[in-house]
Amino acid sequence: MDFRTFVDLLDSDGEVLWVNTEVDPEYELGALLQQAEARNKAIWFERVKGSEFPAVGGVMSNSARHALSIGKSPVQMDSLDSWPDVIATARANPIAPLIIDSGPGAEVVLTVDDVDMARLPVPLFFAGDTHKFITAGIGIALDPETGIQNAGFYRAPLIDAKHISVSAGVTSQLNQIYKYAEQHGQSLPIAYAIGVPPALLITAGCRISRDESDLDIAGALQGQPIELMKCQTNDLLVPARAEIIIEAVVDFTAYVEHTMGEFPDQYGTTRSPIARVTAITHRKNAVFHTIMAGMNPEHNALGIYIFSELRTALMRHLSAQFSCIQDVNVDLTPPRSGNRAQVTIAINRDSPSTPSELIDAAFAFTYDCFPMERSVQRVVVVDTDIDIRSPDDIEWAIAMRMNAEDKIRVFAASGRSGSTARLGIDATRGPGSEGERPTIPGENKYRLDKYR
Repeated sequence: MDFRTFVDLLDSDGEVLWVNTEVDPEYELGALLQQAEARNKAIWFERVKGSEFPAVGGVMSNSARHALSIGKSPVQMDSLDSWPDVIATARANPIAPLIIDSGPGAEVVLTVDDVDMARLPVPLFFAGDTHKFITAGIGIALDPETGIQNAGFYRAPLIDAKHISVSAGVTSQLNQIYKYAEQHGQSLPIAYAIGVPPALLITAGCRISRDESDLDIAGALQGQPIELMKCQTNDLLVPARAEIIIEAVVDFTAYVEHTMGEFPDQYGTTRSPIARVTAITHRKNAVFHTIMAGMNPEHNALGIYIFSELRTALMRHLSAQFSCIQDVNVDLTPPRSGNRAQVTIAINRDSPSTPSELIDAAFAFTYDCFPMERSVQRVVVVDTDIDIRSPDDIEWAIAMRMNAEDKIRVFAASGRSGSTARLGIDATRGPGSEGERPTIPGENKYRLDKYR
């Protein structure tokens, strides 16, 4: 399913709000998009000041829509707990792309003097943002060490009419590609695709190894090959049914520092090379996909795929050391954990030292290239009577069972936004009846529906 077909599907289900009044891409568009997402709606801006293109956002803002976009039942895939197996199956059964001569994404071709990034309705989201940012684009570059095209979410500040910067975080594969090219004195062709098939939006958010193809796995997710076509000014292959393709070259002679409101509802600053735009191609009726930055649903729903397999990996790692573990939950809901996870571990306590040892082991774990001491905000150890998927239950356990000074530990850690503190919390009950919850014997056998 291509991006436009999916938006049309959402619209037919009444899931898209339409704004026909002209909106300003500076702040106004973002403010309205944020309000639409709060209502669980996508939003289409028909007229954006200074641009010939409409814009749409809030499209992939929840797991039910992700499921719908790849032909699965939203009920079957009602939470991210359902996704690791689906993604693992796709990784094990990749479907290679179908290369075609051309596609809708190249119906209009602009090169040389006709290139003008100002034509795109790129938003300025927040007061502290240093640039207008393209947020829904998928950066595509050839990995010279594997020969595989990498595809991932990389924010792109708009520099001027003919320059952007495709940002690459320190843990990203694009950053490794950048380093290789710069160390070898090479320029790097790059493509930036906007309005791509939803399956590619999902895999671009996942942590895919360098010897796997995001495009192949996206094909497996949607059950048919992603159609690719060759760029106009380089040899990269890009989604043929994308709404807009930006082609550029990075020569590593100039860098830009940029700040944007990020995932954890804080500003994030990074530095990346400036890329010269060599072509813009688009559909004749192209729409500009934008993802509202900051702590907002579409940004968060796609961003947390990077940790989709963390629970399984952490459970396996800890269970090998501690037989008392019954279950592990990883909460990646940003309002509760910022851009870091809360890990809750349910145990049958077998010794007084177990919670403390568990906390140390959890923080010492490394998932892929992400040390948990940087990626996890809190590790909470609870008893098995606590529902570790219920924030209310967990907070009750913390309030009622963290009843001694030595049951909370503070760890110092550093991150992109500076130093911060991590918490290890022993929220297990004490000896005897201390911290015990009132229960009704045999309550499960009493069902109100039977009495009516």
